[in-house]
Amino acid sequence: MKIRRFAAFALILVLCLSLVGCANAIKADEAKAHIKEFLGKVEEGDFTAAAEYLHPDRPADLEAFFAEIEADWGVDFQSGIEIVKYTGFSTALYDSAVDGAAFSLTFTVKVSGKSATMEIELVRNDAGFGIYNLDIDT
Repeated sequence: MKIRRFAAFALILVLCLSLVGCANAIKADEAKAHIKEFLGKVEEGDFTAAAEYLHPDRPADLEAFFAEIEADWGVDFQSGIEIVKYTGFSTALYDSAVDGAAFSLTFTVKVSGKSATMEIELVRNDAGFGIYNLDIDT
């Protein structure tokens, strides 16, 4: 009888801990929406507003970042950024490198008629939520 009570208690404890861990999880729909809104601000050329989508621990000069890519790649992000196809993702309820949840999304974009692969990592931790890494492979 004591074994059943202990087993029931252990099961309830495990379920409670797993629910707490899931509370910080980043869902795919949430990640896609955040990224689309971010790219929309980049299209508009509103880099101040786009910077609000970055994680507080990882500020960046987005205007200089995108200007350098435009110059190297010969495109204009303000002409439109089309997400063509999502090609991969990874998620972690807890990542010790960021001390929180992480979600990485890889997708193909088309800008000024040219295609590139973009990977964006989102992080949610005690410092906040937002884009932690951004990589564009032209």
